Amino acid sequence: MSRHPSTLRKNILWGAALVLGASGLSCRAPLDPVVIRFRGTDVRRSAFLKELEPLAKTGTDTTDPATRASAFGKFLEGRVVAIAAVKSGLKDADRNRAEVERWLGSVLPPETITEAEAAAYYEAHPDIAAVAESVTIREILLATQQDARDVVRILGSDRNAFELLARTRSRSPQASGGGLLGSFRRGELPPEIERVAFTLSTGQISGIVTTSFGYHVLRLESKTLPAIRSFANSRPDIEARLSEARTRLRMKQLIDSLVSQAQVNHEAVTAR
Repeated sequence: MSRHPSTLRKNILWGAALVLGASGLSCRAPLDPVVIRFRGTDVRRSAFLKELEPLAKTGTDTTDPATRASAFGKFLEGRVVAIAAVKSGLKDADRNRAEVERWLGSVLPPETITEAEAAAYYEAHPDIAAVAESVTIREILLATQQDARDVVRILGSDRNAFELLARTRSRSPQASGGGLLGSFRRGELPPEIERVAFTLSTGQISGIVTTSFGYHVLRLESKTLPAIRSFANSRPDIEARLSEARTRLRMKQLIDSLVSQAQVNHEAVTAR
């Protein structure tokens, strides 16, 4: 056995939530050696091989030592976290992801971000205060140009009929909601629609816009102009960003510490 340092993987919580009971913690034949020993709990090779089954179904050669070593890092982290949670009293943590998250939350409570820290971040990262230009639009999507012309003609005499026409004539998936597409920044809409949408005034209805999807008639619901938010308005986002970054770092440190306490049989992991 040797001690094995590791790093945090993106899916650590998912790995931790796998069922330890089905992973081979009970007695096994001599050909099923222990690959992890942590805080009095043994995890056997059969558990790790079972973890590799979905990967094997994708065509990956799971007998390759390099592939196994890579996959084992995630497996190791997930198991030691789940075992630590169980040992702390959360008995269902071996098969319940929510329990593992609850345990991590208890040992990694959110940090308080001071006003001075938030202000320093505001000054150093002007992007956090930037408000991008955006538009909120509705559309009526028609199959033919003649259908689109008919809709434009009706709207010319009754602008308030837009939502009714969207519900009754539009082919858009959003028809039942009166054609409301949502809010978009530049670069998030098809170019033909974007060029028109960002030139409209609030409440204005467009002419016919042709795309590969069909013939569109648009109405601008609202527009947000580019702006710079004050520190007070930006502070909640700053605090959330800083808190998340610090929590990630502390989680990595915690899991690295747990992994360093585990005894690992690398030879059994990579053996064919």
